[in-house]
Formats: sequence, C-alpha cells, structure tokens
Amino acid sequence: MQPTFLGKVTVVTAGTPVPLSTDKTVRASKILVATIPGLGNIYFGGAAINQDTLGGVMIKFNPPAVPGQPDHFILQTQDARNSLRVSDYFIDASVSGEGALVTYFQT
Repeated sequence: MQPTFLGKVTVVTAGTPVPLSTDKTVRASKILVATIPGLGNIYFGGAAINQDTLGGVMIKFNPPAVPGQPDHFILQTQDARNSLRVSDYFIDASVSGEGALVTYFQT
C-alpha cells in the first residue's frame, strides 16, 4: 500500500469546505485524517458540510482538552480497491486558518 502525504489541508475561511484534492482522477483505498491542535472544531465529510446542522459531516473533531496524541479517522474500502475518489471528501473548520493532516493510500 503506497501512502501519499498531502500534509496540512487548510481551511482559509471558516465555514467554507475545502476539498482534499482538486484532481478528480485520484482514487484511494484508504484516507487518513488527523487533527492538528487548534482552537476550533474540524469537520470531515462531503462537499455540503454544514457546521450548524452537521449535514454532510462524516465526523466532527472537537479541539483537544489537553495536548497529546491527535484524534484521527480512517475511511477505507472493504475490498482494498482504489475506489474512494479523494476529491469527493472535504475538510471544514470553525476557525479560519485551521485544518487537518491528510494522507491517502493506494494499492
């Protein structure tokens, strides 16, 4: 399994979801999202993420209470095929300039 490290995906303007990739041809078997300590919430989901209703949100990360190991979430296919289109997934943040570390894996 080959990892591709995207690094920090930054939400420039809070409430405006940012795609993990703009390349619609990139597919993966696994996507790892890890939080970076910050002041606000991080949201992972589809293009229609809504922070108020949580519509389009797959997971919401709350800011850590104390420094330590970051929270993370792994989305993966059951058959290990590269069937997740990375550009279909988005990050949003409640504080402008925050984001998450993202890595995707291809088989």
